[in-house]
Amino acid sequence: MLGALILSLAIAGVHQPAKAVTLPDSPQGKRVAAYVEAFNSGDIKQYLAFYEAHMAASILARRSVEDRTAMFTKMRATFSKLTPSKIVKASAQQIQVQFPTADGEAQGTFTFDFESDAPYKIAGLGVELDMGR
Repeated sequence: MLGALILSLAIAGVHQPAKAVTLPDSPQGKRVAAYVEAFNSGDIKQYLAFYEAHMAASILARRSVEDRTAMFTKMRATFSKLTPSKIVKASAQQIQVQFPTADGEAQGTFTFDFESDAPYKIAGLGVELDMGR
């Protein structure tokens, strides 16, 4: 009986869900959360509205609406939905978050750079794929 109980507990432990990753509770973390929400909506209008509200003017000037739309389409094909798997770095200047790709074969590290003064808009956004997981 004790052996069966130990086996049951061991099996139950194998199926434990991964621990949820929480974004920082800061103005910068809230901007990253808003990015994830806009991306996961799948709605290009919501995504573009996010850009207008949360990105620094210098970022908005670098890419046209058409470029942002094309990037969104490409990123949705790669990631489908963003679910944070790891916070790599979290500071006032930068947050790096890993998200698995849609096929689970790779991790994307999203690097969000922030303006140094309030309201801490996103001043840079880069994505690097790690195929080695």
